[in-house]
This record gives sequence, structure tokens and C-alpha cells, in this order.
Amino acid sequence: MFKKLLSSLTGKKESPSTQEEPQQAHAAAAPEPDEEMIVAYDANGRQMHITRSDWRDKVFLPGLEQKWDDAAGLYDALLGGLNDGFAADLIPAAARLVEIDDDPERSHTIQGIVLMKNNQLDEAESTLKTGMAKVGATGILLTNLAKVFAERGDDARADELLWQAIEADPNQDNGLVWWATLKQEREGEAGYVAGLKTVAALPGSWRAQLWLARHHLEHKNAAAAKALYEEVLAGGRYDSRSLMMISGDLGQNGEISLIVELIAPIYDEHRHDPMAGINLLRAYQELGNPEEGEKLLSRMYALDIPPLKQYLDEFAQAFHQMRKESAQGTPTDPGQVEISTLAISQPIWHYGLYKADWLFTRKPPEADTIGFFALSKITAEATPAESQREDDVGRLVRAIPLYLAEAAHYWTPFAAQCYFQIAAGIGPVLSSHSTDGNALFDLVPPTMKYFITGQLGFTGEGEQRQWQLSLTLWDCTLRKECGTESGTVAQSELGALVLNLEQRLLAKTGSVTTEPLDAFYARPSADAMDIYLNELGQAFTLTLVATQYIPRSALWGERAMLEWPLNMALQWPQAEVPKLMYLSGLSKAFDYQSEVVGEYRKRTLELLRVATQESSEMARLAPLVWKIFGMDDELAAYRQSRTVDFSSDYGQWLTRVTEKK
Repeated sequence: MFKKLLSSLTGKKESPSTQEEPQQAHAAAAPEPDEEMIVAYDANGRQMHITRSDWRDKVFLPGLEQKWDDAAGLYDALLGGLNDGFAADLIPAAARLVEIDDDPERSHTIQGIVLMKNNQLDEAESTLKTGMAKVGATGILLTNLAKVFAERGDDARADELLWQAIEADPNQDNGLVWWATLKQEREGEAGYVAGLKTVAALPGSWRAQLWLARHHLEHKNAAAAKALYEEVLAGGRYDSRSLMMISGDLGQNGEISLIVELIAPIYDEHRHDPMAGINLLRAYQELGNPEEGEKLLSRMYALDIPPLKQYLDEFAQAFHQMRKESAQGTPTDPGQVEISTLAISQPIWHYGLYKADWLFTRKPPEADTIGFFALSKITAEATPAESQREDDVGRLVRAIPLYLAEAAHYWTPFAAQCYFQIAAGIGPVLSSHSTDGNALFDLVPPTMKYFITGQLGFTGEGEQRQWQLSLTLWDCTLRKECGTESGTVAQSELGALVLNLEQRLLAKTGSVTTEPLDAFYARPSADAMDIYLNELGQAFTLTLVATQYIPRSALWGERAMLEWPLNMALQWPQAEVPKLMYLSGLSKAFDYQSEVVGEYRKRTLELLRVATQESSEMARLAPLVWKIFGMDDELAAYRQSRTVDFSSDYGQWLTRVTEKK
């Protein structure tokens, strides 16, 4: 099935089919699989390979049985079975569809195809003629009857029936393509073009014009092709898949701007083939237009078609990179910018979960505090103050102290505090001046026993990049520096360095525990640390938007931020923290009224279903999921059907979630 979708994406032409087997619009997309493998997709758009026999026995046949009384569902299943090569299993189901379907043309056509696939030509002829007796000699029934005679070797009768089919419906794709192919085989290129023009002259014809336009494009006559396209599109005489053909042919022949000119004004993702949308996205990418591309991308994501997701993600990344490359730093007058200090007193992913105190163990009020300050950037020369997009250094100077504070929270008796300077309406401040701890002793709270400052920078690019990280521990009681831990490593070793420095610095405090504060917490591995740090940096950005420290317009790559922890949760299903990170991010997006939250409903509910099945910590956060996705009935039923002490931590949390606006 998927090869046809890829063809439209790349603009490649397909060999004309001689059977009327419409493809499902939501067919799976995959690289070329092994011959005996089926490619399937889960709700998150992830590819799964399954043997043909397992697919047939465990997925396809049970699904066919479930649709036995559903005409539309049974028809789709029959299409899928034909596309996957299971025609031998479809004879009873095709007969059943004839019994229950109120669309005789559809049911008799598909039964005829199934019977032909099984070499039962007499039976196929009979059902097709029965269909005609019910609804008349339609183009699709006549085309398939012509195929029966072609299979028998009666070309004269097949030709006669095929032309009758075209006269009945000149826009019936299989009949038209078959006719044009026969003309080409028998009369050459001139006969092919003449045949298409003959069909184009029939009343109501429009599809032949599309094939003629393809011919013009292949012969470098874009003006003639455009005139035909405009004629068809202006008259509204096209079907849901026509825009896919038009955009694919234009793309294949290098007429990228015409895709936008002709397709963009009329493309409706709910009515037209989604692959036309993919082709339009590619046009925006090639034309360097991320603004319009991202608008269409939002509409395409909302369709929630798992096989398309990998392509949409690639476009999202491409548009994000375009914006990043075109962004220019804006000179800023420090004297005109209001700077405030933001204190983070919990791991950043605790925020957004609405004080889930029943889930997280709290540090006692009398606990000593250890503080963490945003790292400064190591730079060879002074740089002017300016507003610019976050880069790797900007993200890590905040993510590393966020992680260290999280580690202190979970592995020491200390209460952890993280401090960041925020420029109002702009974002976090990145300093190129190293922090002097001596200047902070009089500014930190009296309960603070230690704090950590540091610097981060790199030299080289790409695979040659070398990171320099230096962290210093300060003793507030003795008002002195306790020591500095540092290292210089390649990109692939940065995570291991952060873990190493974390344990060396916390050991200097003399207060490291062997068990985490919450039993579900696990320290990230060195291999996972780069991914983990990225998530902490993104979670911090979402927090700033949700708390209105920075405007929504400052948020780039929102979907990537929301999906990052979901992908972590899917990659490491036994880990609890990524699931909590994911819900925290969704909740923050709900708070700032993100337009994209609804796209995650199906995937989130599936994650919740599995979490409930596995007694995950996430399962008790179900009311928050229901609130985010407007599932008010589920939330109300939960409150009424369960015995909840609303004075308890959980009961108070449930009330906060219910009242969440």
C-alpha cells in the first residue's frame, strides 16, 4: 500500500494498474520491507515489522471478523487484504459485503475483484453483471467486467467494454489509464496523446486533462500544463486524490512554485489526500518559506495519521532550522531591560503537575539548602548584550544546574534551589562573565549551606567539538570556596562528565544518600544524559512561557519540546520520570493555551492505558490527562465514583486539577 504514497511524495510515476483497487488514504508508509514482512504503525507513528503469517493470523483475520456487520469497515478491510496479498482469505468476506452493503456498486465491484484474484472468472462476471442489474452499467463495473474478458484473452470484447466504461465515466481512473496504456502500446506516443484528447473531449471529462498536463510537463511545456490544471481546478472538477497527482507531477518536473500557486489556495486536509499536503510542505521547504510551512504543518498534525508523523516531524525540524539560521541577534540596552531572578525549588518536571504532593516526597521545612546558579559561558572575547535564539550553550548552562539541583534533591538531605536571571519579555540571561561566589554570600538565604557556580564552553565544531565544563562548590558557613571540579571532553562524553562531576561535588558536602528520595526515581545513565539534559532545558522554556516570564512568540519548536519526553518514555518504558516529564509539559502547554495540545490526545491516552495496566506512577495522574483534553465526563465520574478524602493531599490535588482553567 505504502509504495503509492511514497510515489506521490517524490513525484515518481507509477505503472498504471489494470484493476480497480482504490488505495486507503491512511495506508502505512515504510521503507521497502522484506518480502515476507508487513510494516505496521502504532499510535505514535513508530514502525513495526511483523511477519506476513503473524499479521494474517493475529491482526488481519481477527480484524476482518470484527467488521463482519460493518459494511464500510468490511470494505476497507477487503481493500487492505487485497493490497497485502490475502485475496485467498477474502471470498467469504466479499460475499458478506454483498449481503449487508447498501451500496451495490461498491460491494459487487470488490467481490468481482476478489473473485478475479482467485481466478474465478465466471463468478466474477456474474457478480459484476448482478451489480449492473441493480445500479446500471457504471464505469467502475464496466471496467472490471472488461478485465474479466481480458483475463480470458478476449481482447476485442474487453476493448468494447472498456470504451463503454469510459463513456459512462471518463474520470474513472483505472479505466482511463488502462485505455491510454493500450493506445500507447498499440499506436505509440502519438496514439497515447490522441487517446487522452479523445477522452478529454467527452462531456464532464477532467481526469484526462491531468494526464495530458503530465505529458506537457515531461516535454517541458509548463505553460500548457498550467492552463489545463487551472481549467480543472477552476471548475472544481477533481476528486480527493487529484491534488496529490498534480503536486507530485509538478514537483517531479521542478515546477515547485506552481505547487504553491495552484494547490495552496484550495488544499483542504480534511477532503483531499494527505500526500498532497506532504508535497505542499516540501514545496514550502524548497522555497524557503517556513512561515506558511508551519501553518500547514499544524493542520496536518491535527489529522493524527500515524504513518505520516515521521514526515511531519522531519518538516518541523527543517522549518525550525530555517528559522534558526535566519534569526539575527537584536542589540539590547541592558539599562532598558528589567532583570529578575527566578528561583526553582523543585525538579523542573514537578512543575505543571499541580503540586502533586501525594506523589513527591517533600523535604522537611528545617532542611538546609544547597543552591545552583546558571553557568556562565566561556568565551574568548567580550560580546555585546543582545537578544538571540537559544543555542546549545544557552540550553546547557541552565540544564546542567537544573540536573545538579535535581540530583541534590533526590540524593542528599538538602533542599535544592536553582537561580536564573530572566530579562522581562525576552528570556534567560546568558552571562559571559564568570560568577564570583564571594559576591553571593550576602545574597543567598540564611538556610543555604552550599552553592555551586560554574562555566561552560566549547571549541571546534561538529565531531571535533570539545566541551569545557567547570563547577565550583562554595561553603556559606565558612564563606569560602571548597573546590573546583572540571573536565574537557568530546560531545559524546559530556553526559558522563556531568554525572562524574555531580557525584564528586555532592561527595564534598558529605551528605549523599544511597537511596533516592522517591523510590521511582532513577539516575539517568551516561548514554541517556544528553537526551535528559535536552529535556530539562526544554522543560525550563515551557515553564517560562506557562508562567508568562517570556511571551508565547518566543517559543520555537513547540512540538519537539512536547514530544521529546514522550519519545523518552517510549524508548525507556520502565522509567517513570520521562512519563511525568511528558505530562508536566502537556500541562504547561494547556496553561498557556497551546493550539497543538489536542494533537497528543490519542498518544497520551494510550500511554495512560499502558501505565494503568502496569501500575505506573503515571496512572494516578489520569485526572490531569482528562482535564488537559477536555474529558469532563471522565473527570466528573472519577470524582463521584471513588471514595476520595478531599482533605488529603490527593483530594486537594484533585480539586486543584478540576478547577484548573
